[in-house]
Amino acid sequence: MSSVGNRFSLTSFGALYISDVQKEDALSTYRCITKHKYSGETRQSNGARLSVMDPSESSPTILDSFQAGEVYAGQSIELPCIAGGYPSPTVRWLKDGRPLPSDARWTRRLTGLTISDLRQDDSGSYACEVTNSFGSKEVSGQLHVIDPLRVTLSPKNLKTGISSTLFFTCTVEGSPEYTITWYRNTEPIVPDQHISIQGQHNDTLQITAAQKFHSGAYQCFASRKGHTAQDFSIILLEDGTPRIVSSFSERVVNPGEPFSLMCAAKGAPPPSITWTLDDEPVVRDSTYKTSQYTLSDGLTVSHVNVSSPLIRDGGVYRCVARNSAGSAEYQARINVRGPPRIRPMRDITAVAGRNTYITCRVIGYPYYSIKWLKDGMQLPDNHRQVVFENGTLRLTDVQKGADEGTYLCSVLIQPQVSINQTVHVTVKVPPLIQPFDIPSTSVGKLMYIACVVSSGDMPIRITWHKDGQLIVPGSASGVAIETKEFMSSLQISKVTLKHNGNYTCIASNAAATVSWERQLIVTVPPRFVVQPNNQDCIYGKAGVLNCSVEGYPPPKVMWKHAKGVGNPQQYHPVPLTGRIQIMSNGSLLIRHVLEDDRGYYLCQASNGVGSDISKSMILTVKIPAMITSHPNTTMARKGQTKELNCTARGEQPIIIRWERGDTVIDAERNPRYSITINKKGDEVISTLKLNPAERGDSVFFSCHAINSYGEGRGLIQLTVQEPPDPPELEVREVKDRSMNLRWIQRFDGNSIITSYDIEYKNKSDSWDHMYTTRNISPTNNQANIVELHPACVYSIRMYSYNKIGRSLPSKELTISTEEAPPDGPPMDVVLQPMTSQSIRVTWK
Repeated sequence: MSSVGNRFSLTSFGALYISDVQKEDALSTYRCITKHKYSGETRQSNGARLSVMDPSESSPTILDSFQAGEVYAGQSIELPCIAGGYPSPTVRWLKDGRPLPSDARWTRRLTGLTISDLRQDDSGSYACEVTNSFGSKEVSGQLHVIDPLRVTLSPKNLKTGISSTLFFTCTVEGSPEYTITWYRNTEPIVPDQHISIQGQHNDTLQITAAQKFHSGAYQCFASRKGHTAQDFSIILLEDGTPRIVSSFSERVVNPGEPFSLMCAAKGAPPPSITWTLDDEPVVRDSTYKTSQYTLSDGLTVSHVNVSSPLIRDGGVYRCVARNSAGSAEYQARINVRGPPRIRPMRDITAVAGRNTYITCRVIGYPYYSIKWLKDGMQLPDNHRQVVFENGTLRLTDVQKGADEGTYLCSVLIQPQVSINQTVHVTVKVPPLIQPFDIPSTSVGKLMYIACVVSSGDMPIRITWHKDGQLIVPGSASGVAIETKEFMSSLQISKVTLKHNGNYTCIASNAAATVSWERQLIVTVPPRFVVQPNNQDCIYGKAGVLNCSVEGYPPPKVMWKHAKGVGNPQQYHPVPLTGRIQIMSNGSLLIRHVLEDDRGYYLCQASNGVGSDISKSMILTVKIPAMITSHPNTTMARKGQTKELNCTARGEQPIIIRWERGDTVIDAERNPRYSITINKKGDEVISTLKLNPAERGDSVFFSCHAINSYGEGRGLIQLTVQEPPDPPELEVREVKDRSMNLRWIQRFDGNSIITSYDIEYKNKSDSWDHMYTTRNISPTNNQANIVELHPACVYSIRMYSYNKIGRSLPSKELTISTEEAPPDGPPMDVVLQPMTSQSIRVTWK
């Protein structure tokens, strides 16, 4: 609340209150001016006048009050409680039935109770009691103070790898009731095969097998009754295949000499690291101590510690880093001194076309060399074979006929002394799917998709998936699948929109599983689901012009407008603003219909398939009844005829009703009123005649215009002016030659008092022989009458004046002046003898 003067108060919700109302308050015209917060635009209301009447004793009445409110902690609120009554009532506030405790945050004002810096413990039931000598009134309401919404989205600024599974958690504090919505790059998130929204309040977002396009800014919005809070997280998805960034080197140790191996890898998401020794998992036990941790930058570090190694603890150590994006590995030999020998080697199954490593599992040290032989020939014998210094044989791009067979590892431990071990390699050929494409098609056509495996070891199993889900043939899916030994065909007898999607042929055998994926696009030309039809909309209300289309790709809808009511001449695109928008289903939303919106509209849809479609309609704007012209305030003279005019427009027919205060005026039953109606073009003019105007007509009159589409009201403040009532005169003090008079002016005739006249005379005389004191200032309420005679009886009366005229005389007062001692001895004394015994005495 702000103060605009000692007696004027302006509340936060725009009400103006005047305390200690004065007569001169009726001289002003009051207007409300609003200013737009952002545009700075100002608007001014109609003017209003105040009728100031003399107070009369009455019990309190509540003029403005509160019922219930909800506000956020930390804000301020004003609980209005405005009371009328005479004498002015006193106000007392209670909270939960008890008087308000002392708190500097609570301020009692003329207009109510203001509470600043609200806390949750300010919640409760507030009551305002108003009391004067004639009674009391009470108003109460419930105040709810709630914490503002606070949102925390985790994790934040995450960098991870493609194919990861991500979880976002939206934690909301504050309001107990809220709704959560999710956005990516400012667009609402729609769940699909990758994204799901979970939790009682939709507070968890899960992304499975995340792809590059899932990168972006994710936002969680919590909303409650117009209040919104949000938090965001930046997610970057990249090729997160692990890579070894630090490792160990080959070394020689003595039995019992401890050693430690370290392997560090990076990837997204951070990888986990496992260890093997000569292809056997390293198990944490009394011999091997392993550890692993991830640093803040995503680097995963793993150690293997061997405290007291034996000969068997030597060999090729390999660390393998894996995450959802792939794997990477590193290996090196650790030699423990002792008699060499070769661990038994397991037969190996290799996949044709890929690389295979064969490790000669030698333990003990020293030895002279490690050689590999196949069919009696020392390797390598071609470019695809490499023998590393640590004795590992690599076969690149394995071939079934050339590389399948028995391999011999020969370790020279002394001159002319070798130890040998063999391993058999079996080569399996994985399936190879011949690439195929799926041509675009349209609804109702046939579709045949063949998946042919051109090579691979039998048996081969072929399956089909759509959008990551296994296709189950049958009437439900509309798909038939025919599979033979090395080929499978997918057949759709009647293509529909539901067949849009990504189709994957998956072939697997003992060697590997491979796949080939292509997208089937079912194109559908646009067609109307709901056609536009001629429509009526009401001026000032929201209107929706229906137009719904379907097709694939989803058609784009454009609206065009041609003004006028005749044949459309030229269509122009509808400008999309905050007032006019195209809805998600293609319909046109007009939030606030204006007269200029009438005319022809064309809904046009296209998706690049077939021809565009369009349909026109006519929008008719119906004007609700509204008052376009009326006086806000007007004056009348008592006893004369007064006419009040209201002009209305809108769709015909229009009915105009007049009310006096809250009572409908029935001119047929009250002959003092008459109502006439005149039509002028599209306007209706109604005239209310008062004959004659009376004092009681100084009230608000209202004219109500009504038609089938709405109602408008015009408020007219009528002030009936007349000569004032006579003042109430009283004698305060009487002396021998003067008197003091005081008066109270009650009703001023709704016009400012301009002056007073006082008349007095000897009681025995007529008023034709009166004395007059004229043009007494209207600001005075007392006067002294002097030069009176002692011990005389006077009659006194008084008049008040306004611009309308003179009041009737006040009640006549009769007073007697006090006696007074003579001013001096008699003058001019004359003695005249009358008889011998008497004389006559005269004096002045």
